[in-house]
Amino acid sequence: MLLLALADWGPIERSISAGRFREALAQLERVSERPAAWHLLASKAHDGLNDPARAVMEAEAAIAQEPGSEAAHVQLGFIFLSRNTSLAAVEIFTDAERQFPNSLIVRLGKGLAQKELQLYDEAEATLARCWPHPLAFDAQATVLVQRAKFGQAKELSARFIQVNPGDYRGYYFLASAKNGLQEEGVRDALAQSLARKGDFAAAHALLGKLQLRAGEYADAVGSLEKAARYRPDLVQAHLHLAQAYRKLGREEDAMREFGVVADLRKQEAQPKPSLMYHRGSKP
Repeated sequence: MLLLALADWGPIERSISAGRFREALAQLERVSERPAAWHLLASKAHDGLNDPARAVMEAEAAIAQEPGSEAAHVQLGFIFLSRNTSLAAVEIFTDAERQFPNSLIVRLGKGLAQKELQLYDEAEATLARCWPHPLAFDAQATVLVQRAKFGQAKELSARFIQVNPGDYRGYYFLASAKNGLQEEGVRDALAQSLARKGDFAAAHALLGKLQLRAGEYADAVGSLEKAARYRPDLVQAHLHLAQAYRKLGREEDAMREFGVVADLRKQEAQPKPSLMYHRGSKP
């Protein structure tokens, strides 16, 4: 059932889409009736304001009023998935899948949560059933590359490019797979990826790594500086940039980048904040 068919929620939806979450909440407060759609939009607004406890409460209220709301189940699952509570997300999406067995977005959420839990076999199988959703492809290809299944990643990427030739991700993962297989054509695939999304940090980082390996140190610095600028938390970009600086005799710059790498790795080692989840309770 489409919740938004119950009333004209368009202005509030547009406020949320534009990131004007407080404005959306003010608009909601002016609505006298509070059906499931009201609670769903309130959940999205509180989620945007980084108030997960209230976001969960409102999503659960939407589900309580309308148990058959696919959107409310999806909202609840993604609140937990986006806050490093993937086990709860798997449970929520698994329950939702029983109600909505043909829902691509429910299946996608479950696959992404399985990936975060490193349940790679399960994630591959779930994400494969979301074909050809770009986020599902991205996650599935990531799993394949991480597991050094480069042949499968290459085949999957080639199929994705056929379906979505304008999407940068297919060419990037084709390049990653070819690089893992030590095949030619890696740079050509990266060029195709960057032609479609010039600020894609991972593609700049992989290109810089290849240039560093080939002794093209000045070019490597250019590519890796872009990668670090577009995604400051990309550890490998900073590491390879430090190495490229060192090759060029830029020791001060190299030491600075090695320091960035050390700081980022310390941050990665810190426990990530997560939510408490028990069925029917609040985080």
